Amino acid sequence: MEKIAIITDSCSDIKKEYRELYDIHVLPIQIQYDGKSYRDGVDITSNDIYAIQDEKVIKTSSPVGEDLFNLLDQLKDKGYTHVIGLFLSSGISGTGNQMRLFCQTYEKLKCYIVDSQSASVGLGVIAVSLAKYREEGKSFDELIEIADFLCYQNYAYFSIDDLNYLQKGGRIGKASAFLGTTLKIKPILSFEKENGEIYVPAKVRGSKKVKSKLIDLIESHLEENPHQKFALAIADANNLEERNILEGMLKERFPQFTYIIDGHVGAALSCYLGSGLLGVAIQFLPE
Repeated sequence: MEKIAIITDSCSDIKKEYRELYDIHVLPIQIQYDGKSYRDGVDITSNDIYAIQDEKVIKTSSPVGEDLFNLLDQLKDKGYTHVIGLFLSSGISGTGNQMRLFCQTYEKLKCYIVDSQSASVGLGVIAVSLAKYREEGKSFDELIEIADFLCYQNYAYFSIDDLNYLQKGGRIGKASAFLGTTLKIKPILSFEKENGEIYVPAKVRGSKKVKSKLIDLIESHLEENPHQKFALAIADANNLEERNILEGMLKERFPQFTYIIDGHVGAALSCYLGSGLLGVAIQFLPE
């Protein structure tokens, strides 16, 4: 009898209630500054990052092997037989590859690692969706196929106030073309399907147009897949009021969604994205 665990990293921005409801295990990304290391969501929060990021040199790194092996041991003790790991896009992080190498040395569980090519609630909605299919009784092999589908049919978009944090962290990719432009121009960021790197699919003039553009981007995918079931996800970084408005607009524009999840950007991603972010994702669902 298969018992399948789903693991992701803290850059999935999955809220505690979703983790508990869908039995999703989250490994904390490591955050370093002033010679000390902190675990995302455990020892440090996004508000802590906002308070220091203009003054400190902050770095992040993958979850440590000890945390992963401890979790795998716990899962084995609880009767799990298989693991599917969903991790931050390889275009901006080596976490997935590192977790894959660690898992190859762990022989007590059968593990499969997936490159999400996404982040924040884009990654979060992949994990939640996969957990829902697991609840339907799908086998390990079936869930592997579903996970690959979910990652390929996941489209996440984020508007941020300041690209300089991305530049300082070396995660900016093709968005570098917008450095130094007027603050009135707001780039919308997403992930390329070919390599998972950040790029700029759209830009708007002025913050008031951000929400409408995010919704238009979601609608463009629905026009290409008019009969496909889908879920939605929404995120913010210290921007709750605008997030709530955006959520209402999404529900009004796309009432046929299967479900919607929400999240707040955690400490690790806040190192690169700062405060003020709004984000949306659409997750197409296999039949």
